[in-house]
Amino acid sequence: MFRATLSLLSLLLCFSAFSQEVDTVYYNQKDKVVDKNDASIFRYNVTSTIEKNSSIHRYLKDGTLLERLNLVKKKKEGDYYSLDLTDSIQTTGMYKKNVKVDKWTSEDLRNGHTFIDIYDMEGILISKESILSPDIRIYEMDDLDTHPSYKTGEDGWNKHLMQNLKYPVEARRSGAQGEIKLRLTILSSGKVAKVEVQNSGFNMYLAREALRVAQIPEDWNPGIKEDKAVNSYMDLKIVFKLG
Repeated sequence: MFRATLSLLSLLLCFSAFSQEVDTVYYNQKDKVVDKNDASIFRYNVTSTIEKNSSIHRYLKDGTLLERLNLVKKKKEGDYYSLDLTDSIQTTGMYKKNVKVDKWTSEDLRNGHTFIDIYDMEGILISKESILSPDIRIYEMDDLDTHPSYKTGEDGWNKHLMQNLKYPVEARRSGAQGEIKLRLTILSSGKVAKVEVQNSGFNMYLAREALRVAQIPEDWNPGIKEDKAVNSYMDLKIVFKLG
């Protein structure tokens, strides 16, 4: 009986060893494939030979984890982690069938900011929250040499509104229309840290849609002061008009 148990255990261990394949790829700091001796980044691809699922891990030579990603049938699935050494951003989140879901947190380790994005189960961004460092300085638009702007300019912003802005059903039914004035807090990195409604007496449904559509773009051109990108406010308005 004891020998039979040992034989079964050995068989299971062998089966486990042969049910996974480990592929190692070596990179330099410019993310180019190099020989092992010249590598500064190691990427391990662990693949299940039975279910064809895989797990990708990227490490620095000193063992620092840069990225952890799981793939199920070649689609991103489950917990995700990354560390961007260039901008000192640490990101954690969850994938479901290749789309972001639930809570995603990005920590700016250099400046002390934390950004939290919440997605629904279809990958649609439903809310954003930022916890900024208490000693951050934010410039008013009048104090800037160059105002912050949308990455692809005014035409790009108008195209973004045409593609994404939806007239709320509740507002349409009540005949509500008008403009929603927003104030964006844009960091020197171009990331939107906060969006607030500025005008009073606004329709709740119009304001909610304006906030949603303003939070979709990830990056903007930051404000410039004395040839340097700075944290600043940006004021804009979104107009709702019934045809």
